[in-house]
Amino acid sequence: MSPMSPDELTEVRALHAKWLRSEDGGVRANLAHANLAHADLAHADLAYANLAHANLPHADLAHANLAHAILARANLAHADLAHADLAGAILDRANLAYANLTYAILARADLAHADLAHANLTYANLAHANLASADLAGANLAHANLARANLAEIRDDLFAVLSAAPGEVAGLYRAIVDGRVNGKVYEGECACLVGTIANVRGCRYDSVPGLHPNADRAAERWFLAIGQGATPDSSSIVAITRDWIVEWAETAGVQLPTRVVTWENGK
Repeated sequence: MSPMSPDELTEVRALHAKWLRSEDGGVRANLAHANLAHADLAHADLAYANLAHANLPHADLAHANLAHAILARANLAHADLAHADLAGAILDRANLAYANLTYAILARADLAHADLAHANLTYANLAHANLASADLAGANLAHANLARANLAEIRDDLFAVLSAAPGEVAGLYRAIVDGRVNGKVYEGECACLVGTIANVRGCRYDSVPGLHPNADRAAERWFLAIGQGATPDSSSIVAITRDWIVEWAETAGVQLPTRVVTWENGK
């Protein structure tokens, strides 16, 4: 499909603005399947618009109002959505890889199965967002608000992994706290979830009894977003992971290591 012309887009936006104001002649924007690659939509008011399957790679949507918009399966790869309002938006299976979502409002947005790989979500508001099966590999979630975000599928799958290797949980916890996890590799001093458990056990990553490497499982995909050196203080994902391990350990009666701070020379 050829790109929508600036004049066509201007007309759609004008009619949508009337629709939002409940004025005569207003028409809700229907941009489903539209080709809007590289489009300039900065500060656009497209709240409640239909952008399902729209092609928006590299589009400028900074400060745009997309609250409650339908963006299911839309291609927003590399798009600039900094400070955009996406509250309540439907983004299931949307491609947001490498998108700039700094300070974006994604509260209560549906991001199930969305591709957020390498997206910049610094200071983004993801409170109550649905992130079930979302790909967060390499995403920057520094200072993001994940309060009450739907991460139950990931948490429950991590609990299943921990239950399969309870004897290694303390070592996994220590690695998480110390920043010695690299979710992208199965082998090495800093490895992924299964790789770290194998390191603690002293075996190959594919030899942990009852636990098999599976890059498609929710917990392993979650760990893809944890890079070497990331700690609970520097990464919200690591902090959430640590808290989940603590929660599981308390229920399972597993003792976790505690940090001991030694003061020297009275300092």
